[in-house]
Amino acid sequence: MHLSGQLSDWSIHDLLQIMQVTKKTGSLDIDGARRGRIHFRNGSVTGAELTGSRGSYKGDDRGTIADILYVLSTLDTGSFSVGPADGPDTIGLSVDEVLSDLEALKHLEGEVVDAGLFEAAGIRMVQQIDSPITIDPEDWHVLVSLVQPFTFANLEAQVGRGGAVRLVHTLHRLGVAEPIDQLDDEASLLGTVAGSVTSETAWLERAATPAHAATEAPVAPAPEPAAAEPEPVAAEPEPEPVAVEGETNGSERHEPLGVSAPASTTLTDGVYDEIRRLRSKVSER
Repeated sequence: MHLSGQLSDWSIHDLLQIMQVTKKTGSLDIDGARRGRIHFRNGSVTGAELTGSRGSYKGDDRGTIADILYVLSTLDTGSFSVGPADGPDTIGLSVDEVLSDLEALKHLEGEVVDAGLFEAAGIRMVQQIDSPITIDPEDWHVLVSLVQPFTFANLEAQVGRGGAVRLVHTLHRLGVAEPIDQLDDEASLLGTVAGSVTSETAWLERAATPAHAATEAPVAPAPEPAAAEPEPVAAEPEPEPVAVEGETNGSERHEPLGVSAPASTTLTDGVYDEIRRLRSKVSER
């Protein structure tokens, strides 16, 4: 059976069902904004491929097939054609199973869209939770895939030494951290940019920078008219101590009441007047 046409007339869903009903053995090529290939044997799906600028993503397991067909199912323009089979020679999955996986993914996408996460500027983990949560072992890979390997030094540069100790200790207490003796060639360190480790002072630099400084360009304040500054007045030399009545000999001297400043000090008129006022009180005694 020769089958070819346009995706505007036939959806991926339709093509899968046609291949199942006719029990076709062959490879279905999709050529549109994305390029892919779906392999069939006796109407069952045995594998799928997705071709991009960096190579091909392919597989014959259920998860990989569902992911690839989910991407191809978003195409509504382009062409398709069925050629000789060149995929895995296995029993494969029924089209009903594949379509069930596609519907499940579309349902999950709907929840993501409704939550505002699909087109958000960014996504981050919540800072606090209201009650304990349980993560099933099969779901753990989701968190692991988001956190790249890191070193204590990288973490310290981000949150400080005390913060790094607390974070790493918590991971150790939860039993979810392990040391790495040697990184794989493809592994990257969290905090490593363009092959150089993040500055060890990055955390301190951020802590010393106002929050708005990172997002707003500094704006020079409008010049204000210069106010007339009072003419500085040199302080008078420190006066001799004033004797207080009742002194019996020269060796017993009381400190004067008042304020004095060395001649090198520059004072404004207001402060200087206050000093003279205090001195006058001492003289009156």
